[in-house]
Amino acid sequence: MITNKFTKLFIIGFSMFMIFFLMLLTVDPDIQYSVDDIMKEPDEYGNLDIFVRGEVENSSLSLGDNFFNISGINYVISVDYSGASLPEGFHEGLTVAIKGKLINVDGQWTLFATEVITGCPSKYETVDNS
Repeated sequence: MITNKFTKLFIIGFSMFMIFFLMLLTVDPDIQYSVDDIMKEPDEYGNLDIFVRGEVENSSLSLGDNFFNISGINYVISVDYSGASLPEGFHEGLTVAIKGKLINVDGQWTLFATEVITGCPSKYETVDNS
């Protein structure tokens, strides 16, 4: 009887371990880089799927051409969002996160977006409690 309980506990424990292990294998962490991180050494990220955070530059949004620029402190990346849709609340001057592939097109690095993500503005607004 003790062996039977031990066997059941072992099978349950082993099953839980395997489920957890398989979950870790299938989850791909999204490391978010800044524009400056990427553009310091863009060749390292070329033709890779990346997740980039930057501010949409003012006067850079071209709805007809599906382009805008995101900037960091020192660098700028052109974004082609023809493979993604702009979320509600998207506007110039907003910090966004973009998933996509960085490709060198005629000597200029362009991020071909598959997803454009904006944060919740209320999350960043200060509340006056006076």
